[in-house]
Parts: sequence; C-alpha cells; structure tokens
Amino acid sequence: MIILYAVERGDSRAEAASVTLGGLAAAALSISVPVLLRQIGLIKRLPDVRWRGFDANRVTTSPEAYPFGIPDGAPASLLYAGELALVAARRRRRGKRPTKWIDRLLAAGVGAGALGAAYYGYQMAAVERRACIYCLPAIALNFAMVPFAWRILRGRS
Repeated sequence: MIILYAVERGDSRAEAASVTLGGLAAAALSISVPVLLRQIGLIKRLPDVRWRGFDANRVTTSPEAYPFGIPDGAPASLLYAGELALVAARRRRRGKRPTKWIDRLLAAGVGAGALGAAYYGYQMAAVERRACIYCLPAIALNFAMVPFAWRILRGRS
C-alpha cells in the first residue's frame, strides 16, 4: 500500500521501497520496545495469548534471549532505530549526490536483522519449544525488509 502511494506520487521504485522499509522498521521497533522493557524489568509480565505452545514471558526471559549478557531487545531496538535514521537520511538527500554509503549501510542492517531473526526463530523452535507472540511478527518483519533493501541497492535514484 505504501509503495503504491509513493509510486503514484512520482517517486522512483527505490524511493518507494525506502518509504516502505521505514514503515516496516517502525513496526518492528514498536514490537521490540515492550520486549526490551520486559527484559530489563520495567514490565512484570507481557500480555500473552492463551494458546498451547506460546509463552512470551518465558521466551523473552530465557538465557537465549540474553546473548553476551545483554537483553536481545536492546540491539534489536537500536537496529530498527538505526534503520529509521538511515531511511530518513536517505530521504533528505533526494535530488542531491547519490546515497551509496547510506544504501549500503541500510542493506547491511537489514541483512544483519534477517540473520538475527533466523537465529532467534531457530532458538524458539528448537531450544525453547515455545513461541513468543511478539517475536514472531518481528521475525516476519525482518524478512519482509529484505526485498525492499535489495530494491534500494539495485535501483538507487
């Protein structure tokens, strides 16, 4: 929907992909913040679905959710905020010099997010044997960002 609006306005496909990528990063950030607040103890319990196999509180506080001793919500939130900042910087430079370095940093961040999402998806399925209702959409959003980052790299405006 966002990409269609941007193309109708006359933006290039890369610009439209940039707008969409920003929306996906904002959605992922809105999911990762409550998880981070739970992990650092500001929220006692996350609201959860009562379906068999789902336990957001157990998954987000498991040892696997604390790589290198820090909650995984912190680097995830920083990654999404960084992606938003790069999209904003890219949009500000429209009509000026090419944004090759911004595009590459953005693609690298999206790639790192997709790799992290694949790792945590495996951890939930194989190690925890429980799913997190917050983590599943975040994983999906990370994978959904990949084609838009690729479009930005391939068709810089």
